[in-house]
Amino acid sequence: MIKTMVVSSLEKVGLGKEPVPFKEGTSLTVCRGETASFQIAFIDGNAGENTGISVKKVLYEKNGAAGDTGIPAPEAPQVRVRQVLPVMCRYSCNPESFDEDYLFYDARMAPDLLRDVEERISVTGEWQSLWVDFCCGEKQKPGLYRIEIHFILEGGESAAVCSMEISVLEQVLPPLPILHTEWFHCDGIADYYGVDVFSEEFWRIFRNFVRVYARRGGNMIYTPVMTPALDTEVGLERTTVQLVRVELDNGEYRLDFSDLGRFLDICLEEGITHFEICHLFTQWGAAAAPKVEAWTGGERRRIFGWDTPSDDPEYLRFLGELIPALKEYLYGRGLLEHTYFHISDEPNLDSVQYQVAQKAVRHLLDGCTLIEAVSDYAYYAKGLVNIPVCATNHIEPFLENRPPVLWSYYCCAQTVEVPNRFISMPSWRNRIYGILLYWLKIDGFLHWGFNFYNGILSRKRINPYESVDADGGFPAGDPFMVYPGKDGVPEESIRLMVQDEAISDYRALYALESRIGRDKVLKLIREEAGMELSFRQYPKGEGFILRLREKVNRLLVS
Repeated sequence: MIKTMVVSSLEKVGLGKEPVPFKEGTSLTVCRGETASFQIAFIDGNAGENTGISVKKVLYEKNGAAGDTGIPAPEAPQVRVRQVLPVMCRYSCNPESFDEDYLFYDARMAPDLLRDVEERISVTGEWQSLWVDFCCGEKQKPGLYRIEIHFILEGGESAAVCSMEISVLEQVLPPLPILHTEWFHCDGIADYYGVDVFSEEFWRIFRNFVRVYARRGGNMIYTPVMTPALDTEVGLERTTVQLVRVELDNGEYRLDFSDLGRFLDICLEEGITHFEICHLFTQWGAAAAPKVEAWTGGERRRIFGWDTPSDDPEYLRFLGELIPALKEYLYGRGLLEHTYFHISDEPNLDSVQYQVAQKAVRHLLDGCTLIEAVSDYAYYAKGLVNIPVCATNHIEPFLENRPPVLWSYYCCAQTVEVPNRFISMPSWRNRIYGILLYWLKIDGFLHWGFNFYNGILSRKRINPYESVDADGGFPAGDPFMVYPGKDGVPEESIRLMVQDEAISDYRALYALESRIGRDKVLKLIREEAGMELSFRQYPKGEGFILRLREKVNRLLVS
């Protein structure tokens, strides 16, 4: 006997306890231009037996008093059914820094990977789930729809049926009005799939990944004009993904932006609107130059890298030619105003090398926007950056002395109280971020790992299906949001879909603001939460999030 129940998208099914079902009669509302998700939890009630089933999805349009039309709705929203698969989390959390709001702390298998259901699946004596997406386009016909998910035995007999009603509202959600970047690692694509960088096959796979990136709310993308000087141990190199071809002939540099142009074209075609140029110096203090290769004497060789101090005159001369030419190219394409620049990630203000690097290139970036991940307000106070991107657990001084534009980020170090998206955390701790970004009027958000498929400090390449923690370097789930699926098509994670819901929450709050004003939206959030919110203080659990979003949706169509 197969037991099933409909559960929230914020439930993580398969951690050794029975999931909490939706209340009977629960339905969902969705605005046009967003995806509504829920899950079907299932288990084989016959202890010790596994049952093979196939899954059939049926979508009906509700037709007023006449009930269901009995046929699939014309021009229907896309319904996608995926199986939630567990992955091995060996390093589930930082053992020296955690709080009580984790689902688990030990090494174990936990749900995360979403894989399209194409063949028969096995129902076991452990709780599993299907992830169901109701993808609603901006031009979708408003109305009431019903999704049925049928579990069918090998002989064709129905084993179970679950259904969910979804109301499509008139409201079209506006685009995300703030910037969102997840650092995109081109070497992850080349290394995992074994393709030559910037080959036709690379560009095909790259487009597939960018399409998912943009569909799930990314509107700015990390752009490696040089091979990024990120998460690389001193003396080691990551695969070269340098978009600017450099030729060095008798001491003269010639620059070719053809590969950069193709990168930009694909991103723009897939919906990316902004670009962030990779860091001009190495991480944590700008001690050295990133890896740069050049064609010289008929061969390609490295001309700068860890052995090049950041104040090296030749490297600074190179930047003196690269940056103006890059600015001119971007200006010619109408993109310079939509491009942001980095100097060094998480810089150390006491670093002499960093101060020298800042001074050496700042004049070259005149008229451009500098953005940097920082945790010390003194960095902004000294005028070293236009837009500070502050860690959520260090942002209070920035909020008290508010810069005109303020971003936030979290990563492996934001482990206590604040939102994050580790696999070991409940999904509400991921989704709450959208509401908090709106509440605090944060202008953008950044994360370092969309598809980082290396071990810590890039000491080795890893198989993401076998290591979700950078070979024990970061809490499970921190390094990437998508898995490298077959044929170059990425497979999404629970964490990515829940973050997409958080982004939709922000978009819905922003849409409501255009109707009733920001003060009334904040009042609504405050009344529903029963408190003032911050990155450290917010209602725990999924109830607040789901109730608030339902109220926002009702107000959007009232």
